[in-house]
Amino acid sequence: MSTHTSELVAAFLEGGARALSPDEEVGLASVLTEVIARCEQAWSGAWLKPGDFAAHLGLHTSKEEPPAKALASLCCEDLYLALAAVEGHRAAQGALETTALVPAGRSVRRVEDSNAFVDEVLQLTRLRLLVEEGSQVPRLKTYAGRGSLRRWTEAVALGVALSLKRRPERTSPLDDGALAVALGTQDPELELIRHRYRPAFRAAFAEALAALSPRDRNLLRLGLVQGLGVESLGALHQVHASTVSRWMAKARDSLLEHTREGLARRLALNTSQLDSLLRVLDGSLEVSIASLLKEG
Repeated sequence: MSTHTSELVAAFLEGGARALSPDEEVGLASVLTEVIARCEQAWSGAWLKPGDFAAHLGLHTSKEEPPAKALASLCCEDLYLALAAVEGHRAAQGALETTALVPAGRSVRRVEDSNAFVDEVLQLTRLRLLVEEGSQVPRLKTYAGRGSLRRWTEAVALGVALSLKRRPERTSPLDDGALAVALGTQDPELELIRHRYRPAFRAAFAEALAALSPRDRNLLRLGLVQGLGVESLGALHQVHASTVSRWMAKARDSLLEHTREGLARRLALNTSQLDSLLRVLDGSLEVSIASLLKEG
């Protein structure tokens, strides 16, 4: 064997496979070389170092049968994609989106046929697949290649979807305050004007929310309603946490400014009256981001 193929075999065996005879090692080297070439060809790119992928294969290969036979039972191309995606290769993440997440979205519609719901589920699924949360490793690192990555991703997304559907806050009356509470604090004056101005405010807020980009709506929902930190959101978008903070501040400012403009068109108030109203309402945006996105 060449030095290169010997290194592949050594990396693979680090996963805990039984000791091999010299002839078996030669056979394994040939299989590993073929598998890696096939994976690189499948995705039109050499995203991973061959030794790193060989070690990953060794971790997920059954120790109860000859390595070459065990490798034949794995979805190696999918394992390659999963590892490359979780390691941050943008091309791999794009391929993951096309081949696994988009099809998963179609399955999620069987749980709730709403663009907003599907978007929320897929965003949370991406986070679960690609980002480490506390002591939880990214789920893609646990994909073992026993079945197709598409079906495995679909199962993860459906689990997220069903979990969201079961959450009490999706049907609780307090849902109308979810984003409101996250964006500010209660103001006693609000009780005096809520019934008079709430319909106009809700319409203006919905209009302003619809004017945000999908990214900004998702950031507000995941950060302010779901409670995800800027570090997790930054890892999801592959940017620094400070960038996410700026994005969220800009999205919130845009949301309030467009709400103000919408109220100005709907209410016969002068500038001073409108500013006073917004100072009160700004403390408690009595609109549910979940329900408004569902309506949109």
